[in-house]
Amino acid sequence: MPALQDRLIAQVAERAAGRDVFLVGVTGAVAVGKSTLARAIAEGLKARGLAAQAVPTDGFLRPNKDLEAAGLSARKGFPETFDVAAFHGFLDRLASGRAARMPVYSHVSYDIVPGETHTVAGKGVVIVEGVNVLQTPQARERFGLRLYVDAEPEHIKAWYLTRLDGIIANEPDSLIARIPDAAYRNTLVEAAWAGINLVNLRDHIAPTMAHADVVVRKAADHSLVELAAR
Repeated sequence: MPALQDRLIAQVAERAAGRDVFLVGVTGAVAVGKSTLARAIAEGLKARGLAAQAVPTDGFLRPNKDLEAAGLSARKGFPETFDVAAFHGFLDRLASGRAARMPVYSHVSYDIVPGETHTVAGKGVVIVEGVNVLQTPQARERFGLRLYVDAEPEHIKAWYLTRLDGIIANEPDSLIARIPDAAYRNTLVEAAWAGINLVNLRDHIAPTMAHADVVVRKAADHSLVELAAR
């Protein structure tokens, strides 16, 4: 295991010691590797004999029909496209040691799955990852450790494009894969990166770095190169 990742896992384990439930928040840009890092921390904690789980916040995105009705479809992932009250309630239940239910998001349909929920146990280490994790004071105060995953924008864009290529190759029923014209599809992807993801990063995600306890910096190959305590 890489030394910096091992150090990070050790830090989480140390802070969680003696607690019935300990919440870790992980945020950063779309495609920066939040979920991969969250899973790695959870697996590392389990290897130490600790209960741990990683939970994405995609399920708190408002359904597409609601976004369309509000004229927010082109801002999906921005703060106003999340059900903030539901997210706060979810964190409150977990922080108090109670199980909490959350909606399920599909990356094939790019929408909330109607009627489907996932229950998260309010015990052990719960690693909550998403672009919105540190955007409100109410959310921030629930986390015993707050992490921001940082990388150069050009590297993040490359990872974003690689992720979409994987979806196109492996999820033929996904919305992006169902666009037959590759040139048109690439135009849409470039527009989505420049007009949505990059703007969201600049205006809403990157500013939350100021609220992180540790900034996890990554190189072009996704390796961790620095843990900067704040």
